[in-house]
Amino acid sequence: MNLRRLPARTNTVVTAAVVLGSSILLAGCGASSTRSADGAGSCPTRTPGVTAGSVKIGLIYPDTGPTAVAATFKGTRSAVQARIDQQNASGGVGGRRIDVVWGDDESDSGKFTAEAHDLVDTEGVFGLVAQSIVVDGSAPWLQAQGIPVTGTATSASWSTHPNLFHFGNVFNPGSASTIGDYVKAQGGTKALVVIDSSTATSQNLAAQFTPSLRSRGIQVVGEVPFTDGLTSPSHVAHELADAGANTLVAATQASTFIDIYTQAKALGITLAAALSATGYDPGLLTQRGGDMAGISIISGYSAVDSPAMLAYDRAMSTYAPELADPRDDLALAGYVAADEMIQGLRLAGTCPTREAFIQNLRKVTNFTGAGLVAPVDLSKPLEPDNCFNFVKVDHAGRAFTSVPPPAALDKNGFWCGAPLT
Repeated sequence: MNLRRLPARTNTVVTAAVVLGSSILLAGCGASSTRSADGAGSCPTRTPGVTAGSVKIGLIYPDTGPTAVAATFKGTRSAVQARIDQQNASGGVGGRRIDVVWGDDESDSGKFTAEAHDLVDTEGVFGLVAQSIVVDGSAPWLQAQGIPVTGTATSASWSTHPNLFHFGNVFNPGSASTIGDYVKAQGGTKALVVIDSSTATSQNLAAQFTPSLRSRGIQVVGEVPFTDGLTSPSHVAHELADAGANTLVAATQASTFIDIYTQAKALGITLAAALSATGYDPGLLTQRGGDMAGISIISGYSAVDSPAMLAYDRAMSTYAPELADPRDDLALAGYVAADEMIQGLRLAGTCPTREAFIQNLRKVTNFTGAGLVAPVDLSKPLEPDNCFNFVKVDHAGRAFTSVPPPAALDKNGFWCGAPLT
């Protein structure tokens, strides 16, 4: 995950929710036994993108543009299409096949707006999956048009528009005890927090980390800003030593955290907990596994060997075999965003309308993305994230292992702490 571009849930993430309760009241017209060849069956009104046999949705993401951003989103299209293909293989939604039309926003707000208008006005899509960092400029127009949008929250605005659906937003105000719960369980008592001062995402994470640590009695001895090319990892390691801290927590690029951690070990510092917001990357483990041994990493997704993750692996192997790293954060996020769109279509009724989609999906309180993310209450989009998974690099530096939560915090295998006020 690139903190300069994206929030951690995709990282905390984190990424990026979806098993729907059967008690949700469905809107739309009743079931029909007949369908016309060129319309939406016997439904009384025609809804954009909906015919008797299909429903058309749009996908917008940065396929090109700034190299670093495009590389981060490289798995998006394959993952979204894989979830759609999987659903179509099971009969689609309500007997309708889901068709996807995609556009490239090049990580440019104006280009996103142009693509959104093309997909909505020209292609006539029902809704959008938006895996993009430049949604904000188009959000008011999308709301005014009543267009359902699902995707990874990359700004605070994702939580303030009723038609935008995320599955956890690191930019939401507030915090939870979860980070503090984990560090305390690892034996941490005195922490130094490192912040990438060049990114809003890092600053938002730090604003959540510090109160979380303090809520569990962990002393925060300082918040150290780090700027690539200007700040020395050795300097931060010496600050850690001088403070007598036994915990290092960071919202920085993974390589930065590893460099600081390596310097701390070279100084002979014994750390009870070394927790990074980034770094859950098999490729990085291959490159720097020896330096990563003992590091814990926050993840917004289910355990590496959980039934949900193994089912995801099988789906990606079947429907997106071209994707080299299906467990990339943004690939997972794209899959979950597509799943969220599918769930909204299911809830929109036999004769789906955009209004029914928005109204009924917003009532869902236990959205889990087929178990890939912790339960999310979509009726409360402004709530801070309070459930995470923690993975730890084994002592040999060869594998990620999930750290199971204690029974008191366990919710579907995730660590779920208490909201802080």
